[in-house]
Amino acid sequence: MKPWQGVLTGVAAYIFFLLVTAPVAKLLPLVQPRLGGVQLAGVDGSLWSGSAALVTANPVQLQDLQWRFRPLALLLGRAEVALQASWQGRPAAALAGKALFGSTYLADVSATVPAPDVLRWLNVRHVRVEGSLALALARLEWASGSDLPAVTGAASWTPARVSAPVELVLGTAQLDTVADQGVTRGKLKTSGGTLLVDADVELKPDGVYRLDAQIQQKGDVPDAVAQFLSTFAEYSNGSYRLEWSDSL
Repeated sequence: MKPWQGVLTGVAAYIFFLLVTAPVAKLLPLVQPRLGGVQLAGVDGSLWSGSAALVTANPVQLQDLQWRFRPLALLLGRAEVALQASWQGRPAAALAGKALFGSTYLADVSATVPAPDVLRWLNVRHVRVEGSLALALARLEWASGSDLPAVTGAASWTPARVSAPVELVLGTAQLDTVADQGVTRGKLKTSGGTLLVDADVELKPDGVYRLDAQIQQKGDVPDAVAQFLSTFAEYSNGSYRLEWSDSL
């Protein structure tokens, strides 16, 4: 290494050290406009290790957020922080990062959220549900210019119950997905309810989704559900075949 290269490396390392150890409360006014609508309150500590009493990233609100910079991730070409917080009164954790020459991502996400909140975030206003959604997501990755991430992981809805516009008991719903070139593909299954669903699902970054499902009726269902299946699904050998596509 030439002497001038060593000097530049040392200067860069020193500047980096000053930034990550500076009080985050002083840096927040400078970086807030670049946070894309994310609002922090009650901040303490530094960029290296700190906390915020409240974080609002519409429509998600977190309490008691703590973060810790992961310097070893730099060796793999990414900047990454470990996050822990309270979400709807329940613990949540994730790794948040940005590849130096790639996309933004979340990894190792674990959280439990009320199922009604998920529909509210998706702006689904005519359906009411019950139960909780347990998330164990290996990776969410946002491609450049994409609003929705490609997702690899699992989500479990228990008890899976629709209360309006009709009442429908689905028992437990399990969704397992993998990301494939920016598209989320997976398998959705329900068990223990009046409808058994076994479906292939697909979600594109622009919000267009597709469902290809085999549905078996295992109990009494509302007339509206039976009418929907007989109208839009094909019945054969004791099960319905439903193909459906729309956008979020």
